[in-house]
Amino acid sequence: MPTSGRRLAYAKHLTDGRHPLLARVLVNRIWLHHFGKGIVATPGDFGYLGEKPSHPELLDWLASRFVTDGWQLNGSIGCCSVQPFIVSSRFANRTLTRSTLIIACSAECPYDVLEAEAIRDNILACSGALSDKMLGPPTPVAVDDVGQIVVGVDSRDSAGRPTDKFVALGEDEFRRSVYVQVRRSMPLGMLEPFDMATLAPNCELRPVSTVAPQALLMMNNELVIREASRFAERIRSQIGDDPMAQVTSAWWIAFGRAPISEQVSGGVAFLSRQTSQIAERIPADQVAKELPAAQQALASFCQALFSVNGFLYVD
Repeated sequence: MPTSGRRLAYAKHLTDGRHPLLARVLVNRIWLHHFGKGIVATPGDFGYLGEKPSHPELLDWLASRFVTDGWQLNGSIGCCSVQPFIVSSRFANRTLTRSTLIIACSAECPYDVLEAEAIRDNILACSGALSDKMLGPPTPVAVDDVGQIVVGVDSRDSAGRPTDKFVALGEDEFRRSVYVQVRRSMPLGMLEPFDMATLAPNCELRPVSTVAPQALLMMNNELVIREASRFAERIRSQIGDDPMAQVTSAWWIAFGRAPISEQVSGGVAFLSRQTSQIAERIPADQVAKELPAAQQALASFCQALFSVNGFLYVD
């Protein structure tokens, strides 16, 4: 189709390096995602009604570097791109010295809470179910038997009544949350309590909250329970039945680090107590139909790991 070229001209105007705001807005949002708060606390409003930058010289310097480096967002540490520079500076702040760059904003920044989508993706990654499939149509959402919005094909009839029709999604059920369909009237139940992006009309900045429904979801959500069981089976298939090895492996997978001795001993004690309690509750005539008590106990331990701060917060 013929075009006037106005959009291309506007894009070139924004990125020619002379626009006063574009680079600042982009760098500010990069800072926001790394530290929880931008140098300008209102990332969607750099005008008179927005807040002034806490450290304008820092913002200007980063914006100038961003443009000079060719608008490069990513790259190896030490190369010409602003994001690795910010990340390496943050690393230096935590491990070496409190550099002037980080002192500027870190004292006012809240804890880095994982976004809702990342929590779901991490749970699937721990269980080994996460799909790395890219592109294509979105994974659909539907209403389940109790009215919760879940990943699935909506098989309700024209009157909104549930039917017995079941459509298997296969690998698409476990795709990253960025590929899950977003419907304003049907927010995914797994994401909603964890401050998912508001959809009316847009989301400039996500709130950060710690509320009871989040803990209740991690205890009762069907996906969390199912993937905790899958997580436990993954550990047993790789490690075997040694409780100490199971705790250590689960810790590595969930947190990316080894547990200290107290955490290992506490985990082993939990598995022992939980195994005994589960075995006592299984009727004698149902033993053959139930999963082994030790495996159920390990699933409970894995579900508990999903709920701790080390899993839900970024250190």
